[in-house]
Parts: sequence; C-alpha cells; structure tokens
Amino acid sequence: MSHADAFLGGDHAKAKSHIRNLIRIANADGNMDEKEYKLLIRIARKFELSEEDVKDVMEHIDSYTFSPPANKEDRNLQLYNLGRMVMADGVQDDAEISKINRFAIGLGYSSGYASELVEKVISMINEGFASDDAIDAIQQFVDSKS
Repeated sequence: MSHADAFLGGDHAKAKSHIRNLIRIANADGNMDEKEYKLLIRIARKFELSEEDVKDVMEHIDSYTFSPPANKEDRNLQLYNLGRMVMADGVQDDAEISKINRFAIGLGYSSGYASELVEKVISMINEGFASDDAIDAIQQFVDSKS
C-alpha cells in the first residue's frame, strides 16, 4: 500500500484540512491557475473528496481549521503535496515558498531545518521523484537532523 493510500484513514476532516493548506499555497501568488486546480482535484480524489468538497473548502476556507497529521507518514505526505502544489505551475514563487516554509513548521518540522527541508522537497519534485521515494527521503532527512 502506498503512503497516499494509507493517508488519513478516511478522515474527511483531516483531508479537508490538507486541501485547505494546498489551496492556500496555490493562492499565495495571487491566483490559482488551471494546473494547480487540476493537481488539487487529483489529490482530493486520492483522499475520497469530490470536486464539490474542494469547491466547498475554497468557498469557506476560513471555516476550515488546521488538523495536524496523525503520524510521520501523513506529515511527510502533506509536505510533499504542498511542494507539488508550489511547483504545479512550473514557477517557484517567493510567496509560495514563504508559505510552505510556515506550513512545514506548522506540520511539526523544526524551524532550524524547515527551509532546508522545503528546498529538498522542491528539488525532489523537480527531479521527478516518485511520491513514496520522496516521502521516505523526507523521513531520512528528518532522522539525520535528530
């Protein structure tokens, strides 16, 4: 079973929290383009959320609160997906990088290495790492900092 298949265990509140964070990254540069929206829908479907669920989160984003990941794998997958959203339009926007760095700290990564970890995640995405490999590499990075 892939990390994505195991993520959240069907918890729609946690899935919507993750979608909320992805929307905030996509909108950090002022707009969500078509590539970002398509990625958002693809990720949502993996977590058994419909396009209508996504639209509801978009319309009522401030009513959805952050729900922390249940475990390391969920946390690593969320960071990986946030990185995918940053790079969905092929542009590494400063506002998106600033926001993903804040999300990394909010996800529980140390502020001492969060920026370096985000750079690594973006690099893995640009290099075409498979999600499971990237998620494992994120954990190896975190373990090396402990």
